[in-house]
Amino acid sequence: MVGLPPRSAPVPGMVIGAPSASRPERWTVPAVGGSLRSWATPTSTCQPPTAAVAPCPGGHPAALPRRAAGRPRPGPIGHGRSRAEERGARAHDRREDWQAVTLRRQRSEVAYVPDGGQAGSDPCWWSARQVADAIAARQISAREYLDAQLARIDRHNPGLELVVTVDERARERARQADEATARGDRWGPLHGVAMTIKDCLATAGLRTTGGLTDLRTYRPREDATAVAALRGTGVIVFGKTNVPSGSGDLQSYNELFGVARNPWHPGYTTSGSSGGAAGAVAAGFTPLELGSDVAGSIRVPAGTCGVYGHKPSYRTVPMVGHVPPYPFKPREADIAVIGPIARSVEDLETALEAVAVAHPWDAPGWRLSLPPPRPVRRVATWFDDPYCPVDAEVRAALRYAADQLADSGVVVEEARPSGVRLSGSDGVFRRLLASVAMPEHTAEDIDDIAAGRRAPGAVLGGEYVAQRYRDWVEADDQRNRLRARWRQFFTGYDAILLPVAPNLAARHDHRPFRERTVTVDGVERPYWDQIVWAGLTGVSYLPSTVVPVRRDSRGLPIGIAVAGDYLQDRTALAVARRLAGVLPPIGHPDLAVVTADDLPVRQP
Repeated sequence: MVGLPPRSAPVPGMVIGAPSASRPERWTVPAVGGSLRSWATPTSTCQPPTAAVAPCPGGHPAALPRRAAGRPRPGPIGHGRSRAEERGARAHDRREDWQAVTLRRQRSEVAYVPDGGQAGSDPCWWSARQVADAIAARQISAREYLDAQLARIDRHNPGLELVVTVDERARERARQADEATARGDRWGPLHGVAMTIKDCLATAGLRTTGGLTDLRTYRPREDATAVAALRGTGVIVFGKTNVPSGSGDLQSYNELFGVARNPWHPGYTTSGSSGGAAGAVAAGFTPLELGSDVAGSIRVPAGTCGVYGHKPSYRTVPMVGHVPPYPFKPREADIAVIGPIARSVEDLETALEAVAVAHPWDAPGWRLSLPPPRPVRRVATWFDDPYCPVDAEVRAALRYAADQLADSGVVVEEARPSGVRLSGSDGVFRRLLASVAMPEHTAEDIDDIAAGRRAPGAVLGGEYVAQRYRDWVEADDQRNRLRARWRQFFTGYDAILLPVAPNLAARHDHRPFRERTVTVDGVERPYWDQIVWAGLTGVSYLPSTVVPVRRDSRGLPIGIAVAGDYLQDRTALAVARRLAGVLPPIGHPDLAVVTADDLPVRQP
């Protein structure tokens, strides 16, 4: 894979740093009427909303800025108001739109200092369910929440380049959500929650590029099946997040939008291909994302960015509307899945419940119903292997997580399926993955490799691009034997804990894929090693959930993967929830504004 050319000079407004609980808390956003309103002060004790929200000591609901005395909340048009009042309300809304946009441009007036790891009183750090509960309780409006997100993105996204497209229609949709709330209506469990979507999933009327230059102006007529299903929960899609070109890399960069940078440290990659998605969740730009995964593209970015991610069992979430392949070819690529990324396991569960639906062609005849979670009693671990060694610092974090789980009463022991070797599984994975990537290779590539005119190593997966159909069938048969062994293994264990990747978070590296390396315990290893452990479960169609464990010696996140039996997604999520309950939160990136001179140099 050939690296893309760099973009022009870096953009001012990069954000870097590590969490700091010692700095005072204060965050301001454009609010109704265009004034800047303080949502939190150093003396505030407000907490994010829960199902039953207790009032703050001051007497007003938690995290709810009180409306100025004598100024009623504008009601919906056509509900008991005169025409003059309606005209005045429309004029007010137009002024509000203009003032909010103006204030978002006044970047120096909007600042955020994180609270050291807790959700706190800043709504941009609330989970999607917390936001939905706050909207339902009228503690915050959908419009106010969207304004808060846009202000944060406007302040911190330049240089990070995580969010690449914003939908101006979202403000109107948020207004409609607020009108529905005022009537007592709720669109779904995530009513009014604004979120972004990975830029490889079709969104009706909103630019979807897949990071490809020839799709720079493509606006789909309809949503991807999974996006439409997620909208059914009441979410408002307001933007798209960065991807590698064609979603075909472990680094998220392309010619259209440049490099997605890790909000924990911009000198490091978010990984890929759901790098913009995971980075946006980690940066507080969105509470929830929808990514895709064929070789770790949800899991590795989630681990790198310190958030939660779930790779569902194969074919539990339809791939219709994913780009590539080119727009709306109804192809279900082998191994590939669509799944959620979030800052809580609960949000993963809510999103999976929505998007785990039948393929549109199958829906008339059957429906998907995932089994309930098993009781979490016995969990296995597999943390290292000579074929793909795992860095000592990563292993230590994984063992720490396993120990915490064991201390909670779960039996945790080292074990692996009989007859499943990491090397053998990786060989099957590579051969089958090549068939997924085949449409990206030109006929000339295949002919040249088959005829010996070009070295297979010149093309990613090139040693397999000229395989015959019977070669693929043989690999598929080997895969089915692996699946049978995993199935037998899970009769004795509820889940298995695995590395997300063998290495610590990697630096940006845009050289051709074959020239890249990663460092494990000071030793350079092939770049492919980053997806070997992801392929172990991916090739056998197993569900896998990533949980942030802690930060490494550089302050960058380390995650752990929880894999379950095929279709036991809820069990994998149950173990992840158990882990999340015993592991201390890793905190949030400290997004502090610096000048362009402080930006890392873009690599060629």
